[in-house]
Amino acid sequence: MKIKKLIICFLLLISFKSKAQRELITDTEMWWGLMTSGQFAPNWSIWLDTHHVPDLFLILRSGITFHPQDQKWSITAGYARLGLTTPFSEGALIRPENRPWGQVVYRMPSTGKLSLNLRYRHDMRYRARFSNTEIIEGFNLNHRLRFNGSLRYNWGNALSQNFNFSTTLFNESLFTVGPSTVDNPFEHRVFFLFNFQKSTLTFSPGYHFRMATPNPEIVRILHGPFLWVTLNYNLKDFRRHFLREFPGDHI
Repeated sequence: MKIKKLIICFLLLISFKSKAQRELITDTEMWWGLMTSGQFAPNWSIWLDTHHVPDLFLILRSGITFHPQDQKWSITAGYARLGLTTPFSEGALIRPENRPWGQVVYRMPSTGKLSLNLRYRHDMRYRARFSNTEIIEGFNLNHRLRFNGSLRYNWGNALSQNFNFSTTLFNESLFTVGPSTVDNPFEHRVFFLFNFQKSTLTFSPGYHFRMATPNPEIVRILHGPFLWVTLNYNLKDFRRHFLREFPGDHI
């Protein structure tokens, strides 16, 4: 528990310069994810994944990714559909969201076991309006700007000859702007991943922290374990050009 308290204090120190007193609210959550990428051409792959945090959201996300020959970067564009909770639905995911999105990933040059990926993702969030008691007609639009870095260390077969083992530290800052009213202008996320890869399948258990600022008086810390499963597959045999993707690309 001491480690958890130290990390929470660290997040607060690096994210807030204001001297104003804020109320700190903490809660736990479990995050599940299934992420897939299917190569259908030498430089192209299709993206299909889903993430679920009970009582908070369920997202089904699709996209198409272009990978250049050297794979130093990639660009993805797609669409996602979400179910969100509301203050009156007692955890039921009754609020729909439509989300066109796109991202660019850049892989810093590396010749060793340590690698760094940088990513920018842009979400256009069309969320259904609601009153105090029900979902009403129309959607609100917000733009969310997401900047992150993923630091990965490849331990190879250090644990077993039967699978590859790597660890990942993932940091992401999210900024939400108009044109509609913004209910969470800033959020920061930290994920610690343990990746167990066998062929094209990767299991990534870990622990995460999310810090949100729903208003100037409150800081909300959500944390808990997660389990993500990543599947990279080919729709045909591309012996000369197999695309590289990691769990951090899909978070």
